[in-house]
Amino acid sequence: MANHISNISPKILIITLISIGFNNYFLPIDAEETGKALIESTCKKTQYPEECISALESDPGSFTANLTRLTRIAVEKSASKLVETLHIVETLVLNATDYLTWGFLVNCRDTYNISVPQIQRGLQAFDRLKFDKSYESVEAVNNAAIGCDRQGWTLPILTQVNRALFRLTKDTMMILHLLF
Repeated sequence: MANHISNISPKILIITLISIGFNNYFLPIDAEETGKALIESTCKKTQYPEECISALESDPGSFTANLTRLTRIAVEKSASKLVETLHIVETLVLNATDYLTWGFLVNCRDTYNISVPQIQRGLQAFDRLKFDKSYESVEAVNNAAIGCDRQGWTLPILTQVNRALFRLTKDTMMILHLLF
């Protein structure tokens, strides 16, 4: 047995040991985690894990993404949900039957309108690896959903879309925080 070991070139042995050490030191165990496992482990760290999983699994790119790409997808999903919510609120504004409801809805619409360029800047910040700025943009959308919901009107459809936007952005903020 000792003769076999002595036949190994010392250079090959050193290179192999350095390579193993390098990989174990610089690559965390879960660095290769992707797909459903990454989606589930990431979403378990959020406030609404089932909704997080559903949102991320609705994008096929999530199944091959690393954590950074998965986070980008979550921010994109938040931006899409914002635009979807804005369209619903706009429809409610157009169909309001009294001035008080109309005024309340216009306020929500305007708040969401302001949020659209904010989250677009957040996506640009994400691409420049300024995750804190991206976090702030998603947080602004989250605050818009809170503000719209807290105005005291109980329109079931509005409550539903505000809640969905709030939960998605809250989870996205928690996922973004994993990159800090």
